Amino acid sequence: MSALAVDASVWVAAQDPTDPFCTASRAFLTHALVHRITLHVPAIARVEVACALARRLRDSAEGLRLANLLLSTAGAKEHPMSAALLANALSTGTTGFLRGADAIYAATAEMLGCQLVSWDKEHVRRAGAVLPDRWLTTNS
Repeated sequence: MSALAVDASVWVAAQDPTDPFCTASRAFLTHALVHRITLHVPAIARVEVACALARRLRDSAEGLRLANLLLSTAGAKEHPMSAALLANALSTGTTGFLRGADAIYAATAEMLGCQLVSWDKEHVRRAGAVLPDRWLTTNS
């Protein structure tokens, strides 16, 4: 597999040592980097990751710095929030009963024809996503 879409939950967990999914997220991202797997994210990912980290750390500058560092180091390919992506997210989200931002990640994966990797159980149940640790077990 040469490309995956990755939800913000994975990126955030990888940067928070207190997160129960930190180790597995880091292992997944490291594997992807070493094996040159392209990690796709919608442009909203930078906002979601930075805000989640700033909130957890209670430090806005550090949240932004970590999000920028993580997404650039891991070589994430960001996709603009185009009309086509939003239309696909609207359809995917309403038919799959997803939350708004979750629908955008699912639509990104669908439009690119790649697997979505997420810790979000709704992504797994309703959008066919796979958990990072399960993806690693299957693809290592």
